[in-house]
Amino acid sequence: MYDLAEPHVDIRTNCRVAAMNPTIPTLTLQTGEIVYADLVIGADGVKSISRQYVVGEPDEPTPTGDAAYRAVIPTELLLADPELKDLVETPEMIGWLGPQRHIVGYNIVRRLLSFSGTNPFFILDD
Repeated sequence: MYDLAEPHVDIRTNCRVAAMNPTIPTLTLQTGEIVYADLVIGADGVKSISRQYVVGEPDEPTPTGDAAYRAVIPTELLLADPELKDLVETPEMIGWLGPQRHIVGYNIVRRLLSFSGTNPFFILDD
């Protein structure tokens, strides 16, 4: 997504947002800088500041009792295994669903594949 968007927009990272004004739209950073935008994408996670502007009030995460895990695997290890190399060579998100659990895998950069899930059950062997 980054590679597709980067030529067309100004992508800024490591900027903590303190407030938003969705009617203009602007973001006020913790540094006090105000950033004007045509579009704001609130992809800031479970403790999202943008979420309260979408739902109209503060909206704290609700504990579910589920545990989420993440593993990052160097793609060179997957490419070396004939049964796993398609996970890297095919540029798509992969998902496995099971009773009360799931695992999602996707490339996060060209050299790393991320696996995350709720209550995943991993079997790893050499």
